[in-house]
Amino acid sequence: MMNKLIHGDCINELEKIEPCSIDLIYLDPPFFTQKTQKLKTRNNSIEYSFKDTWDNIKEYTKYIQERLQKCKKTLKDTGSIFLHCDRSATHYLRISLDEVFEATNFQSEIIWSYKRWSNAKKGLLNAHQVIFFYSKTEKFKFNPIYTDYSPTTNLDQIFQKRARDENGKATYKTLENGDVELMEEKKVFLLLMFGKFLI
Repeated sequence: MMNKLIHGDCINELEKIEPCSIDLIYLDPPFFTQKTQKLKTRNNSIEYSFKDTWDNIKEYTKYIQERLQKCKKTLKDTGSIFLHCDRSATHYLRISLDEVFEATNFQSEIIWSYKRWSNAKKGLLNAHQVIFFYSKTEKFKFNPIYTDYSPTTNLDQIFQKRARDENGKATYKTLENGDVELMEEKKVFLLLMFGKFLI
């Protein structure tokens, strides 16, 4: 399946994929905009379109849930699914995901924010979309990616232990000699980063 592009409705194509074999699924389904969506190529030579129109919300959620069930079947127990949507039916999609993947497997909600120029519309501009993150089970795989600290980050504060004073206020924990106490697992890291750092 590496580097393979499959063209077709996922409800049919997912049947051809072995169950419990996929690590991650990203869905960008119709949004229930009740409009025909159109997009042209850069040179305007080709126009693509699809109808995002439905008789009612029940028809739409049935369409989504059928596909979510197929997605769940193909995901590994360590797999995750991300569903992209806008304000049109976000709340219905969240409920559909809860019903198929269970509410306990909701992991996070990503807000994709973008800038919009002001216009004559009354009220607030629509300036974000949502990506729901669910796992198939509690054993989902998640590999964090670490980057360097910003040059303005105060590393001294990050690696110092905290404590509460008599008033319950957070403060830095100190040793008997008055020096600030560092977190043990970070001491070696600090020595590697700062050869002259004194512990």
